[in-house]
Amino acid sequence: MYYIFNQKKIFMYFLETEQYQHLEKELLEIIHLFHSRGWSMATSTNYSFRNPSPNETTYTISRSGVDKLQFKKDDFMLIDAEGVALPIHQNIKSSAETLLHTYLYENLATQCVLHTHSKSSTIYSLIHQKDKVVKITGFELLKGIRNVGSHEAEIKIPIFQNSQDMKQLVREITAYYDRNPETYGFLLAGHGLYAWGNSIAEAKRHTETFEFLFDCLLDIYKMQKTKD
Repeated sequence: MYYIFNQKKIFMYFLETEQYQHLEKELLEIIHLFHSRGWSMATSTNYSFRNPSPNETTYTISRSGVDKLQFKKDDFMLIDAEGVALPIHQNIKSSAETLLHTYLYENLATQCVLHTHSKSSTIYSLIHQKDKVVKITGFELLKGIRNVGSHEAEIKIPIFQNSQDMKQLVREITAYYDRNPETYGFLLAGHGLYAWGNSIAEAKRHTETFEFLFDCLLDIYKMQKTKD
């Protein structure tokens, strides 16, 4: 009991540090921005960042069931590497997809994970779910992705079947990213986009880049269908 009380006290102090509050504010602004763009409607989507030192093996994640228009800093919570709420937030429920976030932090050394439910990425993921991978080339905005220096580059975005079994989904994602660690996003069929980066700013840039590309690809698909 004393250990839990002491840990709560330590993290209460941590939440008041300038460094933590800066990250919290930065992510909160992105959540509201993405909602305004129609990428984060109602209570959908989830967002997180790796906590700064000395707590870098814990993470801050959006709690479950909160309308993103109304989302505020008190709707963030702290979790450990297993996705379990820390004692300071033990009575709060995190997203059902928390294990996807912790997998990315523990295996791909990322600093921030953003999950959107835009119409374009959701529809496009359904159209191409049997392909399992989307190959994208020819767009100047590809250079918004880390280490991509030309529109002639080709990036591959995997599409995984949506599932309520997070442990099984993590196993499938692990099998792909063990072979393709330099891919910074994936689609869940009929569900949306996950993207990440080495900072909140980079994760935002990756998300915006992918969302723009899926907007373009969906428009191209519609034009081709009209011609047919």
